[in-house]
Amino acid sequence: MHSTNSPASPFNIILLTALACLHTIQTASAETMRTEEGDAALSSGAPHIPEPMVFDMVRPLGVRQGDAEVNVLAEHSLRTGNTEWAPEFEFGLFDDFAIEFELPFDNLRLSEYKLGLQGTIGTGFNDHFIHGWQMIGYHDRDTEKYSIDALYLAGYRFNSEISNFNMIGMRRDDMERDGHFVGLFNTTWFYDYSQDLTFGIEMNNEFREKSDWTYLLMPQIHWDITNHATLQFGVGLSQANRKETNWLGSWRMIYAF
Repeated sequence: MHSTNSPASPFNIILLTALACLHTIQTASAETMRTEEGDAALSSGAPHIPEPMVFDMVRPLGVRQGDAEVNVLAEHSLRTGNTEWAPEFEFGLFDDFAIEFELPFDNLRLSEYKLGLQGTIGTGFNDHFIHGWQMIGYHDRDTEKYSIDALYLAGYRFNSEISNFNMIGMRRDDMERDGHFVGLFNTTWFYDYSQDLTFGIEMNNEFREKSDWTYLLMPQIHWDITNHATLQFGVGLSQANRKETNWLGSWRMIYAF
């Protein structure tokens, strides 16, 4: 097990990398004054709904062809010292359709390959509502198993400050005959404090057979550093079947082109 006290631990390496990126972004943004809402961490551009930190989007709904994003998510267990992190590249292949490539790591070991597809269905209620779909495929390098998520996405902006985004669907945890279905539900509520600062609370749920329930509750802060760069961070908890609580420190650094 890796300890956070070790200078070579994955958490310290990732944190130092993030701080270096942040310094570079701040230096560049010092010459560019903010003139509009940031577009890095969004679930949708219109309506302007922020993006959940843990279960993120493949670019916003309503993506335009050629839009691109790179980001890194890290989750560090405050109980075990384990760090899971994943660099991602997201790209708008066509208007309203995007693709994502992700490489999840467990400490310094590559654990999975991940491919995501996402499409936009449309808007409604005078453009306060938007919905779409997302499919994610996984390949576990240890078990050599394949799994897939299929999700319906829906977001609503209530007013200039409060918005909500939801993802609901199923996961097939193994594409072989002995695989099982897992219910998925993620909901996130956002409060836009200012043009640069958003507060959110995200709850990610997985429902398995025999009433098995795993959830992650993650309060979070989004800071739009520039029009194209956002830092998300928070501390939350995870539980499986109301057993031992695992406290997690998480952050995501995002840059959209």
